[in-house]
Amino acid sequence: MKEGKPFVWILDDEWHEHHLERKMYEEQGIEVKVTRSEELEEDVPLYASIADGVVAQVGFQCGADLIEKLASCKVISIPGVGYNHVDVAAATKKGIAVSTVPDYCAEEVSDHTLALILAVTRRLSSYSRKVRGGRWNPLDTKPIHRFSSRTIGLLGFGRIARMVAEKLKPFGVRILAHDEFVPEEVMKREGVVPVLLNELLEKSDVLSLHVPLTPETRKLINYERLSKLPKGAFVINTCRGGVVNEADLQQLILEGHIAGAGLDVLEQEPPAADYSLLTMEEVLITPHASYFSEESIKELRTRTTQAAIDGALGKDLPYALNLKKMNV
Repeated sequence: MKEGKPFVWILDDEWHEHHLERKMYEEQGIEVKVTRSEELEEDVPLYASIADGVVAQVGFQCGADLIEKLASCKVISIPGVGYNHVDVAAATKKGIAVSTVPDYCAEEVSDHTLALILAVTRRLSSYSRKVRGGRWNPLDTKPIHRFSSRTIGLLGFGRIARMVAEKLKPFGVRILAHDEFVPEEVMKREGVVPVLLNELLEKSDVLSLHVPLTPETRKLINYERLSKLPKGAFVINTCRGGVVNEADLQQLILEGHIAGAGLDVLEQEPPAADYSLLTMEEVLITPHASYFSEESIKELRTRTTQAAIDGALGKDLPYALNLKKMNV
């Protein structure tokens, strides 16, 4: 509480204005304070102990040390799907719900995944660079295969991967999928072939990644597993950069085993100016943009704010990772 009113503390470097959020909070009689990273050290002693809710943008690390200072907080609302920056176990121990917005951009990410698949398999980036350099030759960028002859492998089969599969079907490609947590009958019902991980790797001309970043999946796609892909395969990553060992990916591209990659996420974002993958003609990199559309951002901001409001007012949180029912 701040001056007798519920109080939400926003930790955010990404969004430079908060008109939409402030309007929603004002309508509920909630006070709000936005803190930038350079203000955090000064603001923690002022606002951490009185915040009924916290909005934690991905750039702010909400570890156990900060969570311990949240004396009256009921919810940490995350603007997005990923929650690696929040210590969920520490929040649970403190009785704080951690809420995400898991499905606001599924359409955009699946569109972006499909765009990357088509762009790298048709080698659009290479063509574009050559034309800009004065070369006009459709036959100097090889090999390019008929897309309908390709096998696409989906590692992970959650909501985004299922949308990717649905959007791929009209192209006539064969679609394989591996997900330890999705029953085979669900995959078959969605029109894809369920396979074990090794078979997925051995048969996928394009490997598209759709898994969360966890201790088990960190650098899961390493030299050994990439080597199992067919020669000339492509790798697409729109989930999390840490899932791929990028040095191993680069090495296998240099060795000629992997034909290229479409990456929307990197282990370090943004990458250093001299990051070697940036210079590779075979690699198309976008700036973690697959979630973005005007519509998805409005939905994200609205739902993030609503979760902070509901949690601060003691209402249930259907998208909480831990405490869905509020005990107030």
